[in-house]
Amino acid sequence: MSNMNPHVLETFRFQAEACRSLGSPFTATLCDLLAERLTDSSRFGARILNWPDSARTDAIALRATGALHALVRSGNARELASLYPPLEAKPDQLWDAVETAIEKHDDFLHDFLDSPPQTNEVMRSSALLGMALRLAERLEMPLALYEIGASAGLNLAFDTYHYALGEDREWGESNALVNIESEWRGHIPSLETELEIASRQGCDRNPLDPHAPESVERQLAYIWADQHNRIGRVSAALSAAASRPYEVERADAADWVASKLAETPQPGVARVFFHTIVWQYLPKPVKDRITEAFELAGANATAETPLVWMYMEAEEHPAGAVLKQTVWPGGERETVGLADYHGRWVDWT
Repeated sequence: MSNMNPHVLETFRFQAEACRSLGSPFTATLCDLLAERLTDSSRFGARILNWPDSARTDAIALRATGALHALVRSGNARELASLYPPLEAKPDQLWDAVETAIEKHDDFLHDFLDSPPQTNEVMRSSALLGMALRLAERLEMPLALYEIGASAGLNLAFDTYHYALGEDREWGESNALVNIESEWRGHIPSLETELEIASRQGCDRNPLDPHAPESVERQLAYIWADQHNRIGRVSAALSAAASRPYEVERADAADWVASKLAETPQPGVARVFFHTIVWQYLPKPVKDRITEAFELAGANATAETPLVWMYMEAEEHPAGAVLKQTVWPGGERETVGLADYHGRWVDWT
């Protein structure tokens, strides 16, 4: 029996439910097994069981399942790999293999827990595309993109992908390396709007380098093992990213936002700062500094130098991630839609 701290146990159970609702029964089972049976007899187990109260914010369940998936992908745990998808293993059989893997590869698994997940889910680009099309229609000028918590910068390139948006709706080059299928519903943004991207920049505390094999592997390990389409899509997006001219800067989010906002804006170009499922991982002082920086810069925005802060974040909504934006001058926060966490659908308001 597991002797997990109650808040850690609750985190694994919460994650199991989330995985089930997002179409990953295998990861859900793994979370359940870890919650029920993990003990402190290994460094990996002891570290998880004694995780501080920030377990949910730190996504400890996803760190743990990511560690095991990374080990499987490394080819160093064949017995465990043989029970991973596409095979459907019985829970007892799977747990025996997990236990053996923990025993043999304790240090590797323990050290993998160091950093938070960076899934960089490329299907979220569907929500970003719609928001950007609406902005382009409203502001009638090119957009300069700035992504906070950009990981490998995959979503910074949202306009370079091909989209199948349901009901014969398509956007982008049909021969694009990355194809995204996402059902758009509700008050759909116009696909005829001209979208011009003037520039793109991103920051992350721990940028993933699409040229570095270990960075690529880390990213793929966080994708749930039974979601082969997601793994394939992110692999394609990483290949595409490796040939791009921009890089994601290693920086603290608040410092980076403040320094970018301090630069003189170019007239006739809208500065668009955005993030997707990043806010929950930022400490409160960082969030406060970012919010303050936007409000200060927003006060100086003009019709010629507009500023936009847009995002896709959880905000405790039961049905999905909320899409919101603030456009200055004006500075009113607007809700523009709701999206599936993995971008499978977007409901536009």
